[in-house]
Amino acid sequence: MPAKTEISVLLPASLVADTSDLRMVTIKVGMVGRALAIFRVERVCIYDDEDPNVEDQEEQARTIELLLSYLETPQYLRKILFPRSRKLRYAGLLFPLRTPHHPLQNERNKKGDYREGVVIDSGERSILEIGLPKKGIFDGKLPLKQRLTVRLGDSDGDFIRVEPVSRREISEYWGFKILRAPSLSEGLKAVKSDYYIGTSRRGQNLYEAVQAIKSSEPRRVAVAFGGPYAGLFEICWRQGVDASEMFDVIVNAVPNQGTATVRTEEALLATLSLLNALIEG
Repeated sequence: MPAKTEISVLLPASLVADTSDLRMVTIKVGMVGRALAIFRVERVCIYDDEDPNVEDQEEQARTIELLLSYLETPQYLRKILFPRSRKLRYAGLLFPLRTPHHPLQNERNKKGDYREGVVIDSGERSILEIGLPKKGIFDGKLPLKQRLTVRLGDSDGDFIRVEPVSRREISEYWGFKILRAPSLSEGLKAVKSDYYIGTSRRGQNLYEAVQAIKSSEPRRVAVAFGGPYAGLFEICWRQGVDASEMFDVIVNAVPNQGTATVRTEEALLATLSLLNALIEG
């Protein structure tokens, strides 16, 4: 595959269905977020998997989205973007991502550097919180509370001039976007990849599938995972679709597993790690 293959991940809304305690839910989602960042995942889509063990999938999906959004947001912007919430009670347990877009105050503070910012005052000129002693300033009206990526310019008195930029302009990994889908098939459409990988205990050994994946030279790859109570084959069957027709390949990243089950967050780490080593390496 090309050196900069974009990876998307699809996770079921039942991801935390086996974890009723909010503290453990937070820790589990934090593990997922760290895995996404470590392996440079561009998009993560939370899809409804219609698990009968989950009373309110929409509520669980909102919890996952909130925790992932909080984790992905630079620390210096969180108080502005996230009001106090019961669901964030244990957010202090989330390990920092320390990705390039999560700099410390003494990092990425020079002209030409990129940072994330939030508009805190908007008029003829917009004032942005950028996590530095000086606020950012932009000559134009931007929507209040909008989060955006900016390039730092010259100091202007008590401010630093900033220019909004597209994330595409940045060559470094700049975090993941969070999508939501009403089903697995809709989630696969939403991530708009050109190669689709399913994961299952019943799948092909990933080592055997590597050559076929490489020969396709995909620029955007999507990897879908099942939930704690049902794998992809069962989820597809529930939703009236054929798993073998939805994916280019279905792989097993943990053959001959020593445990009765492999948790979704464990399968996520194992699969992304192998894909990174075998395909990107």
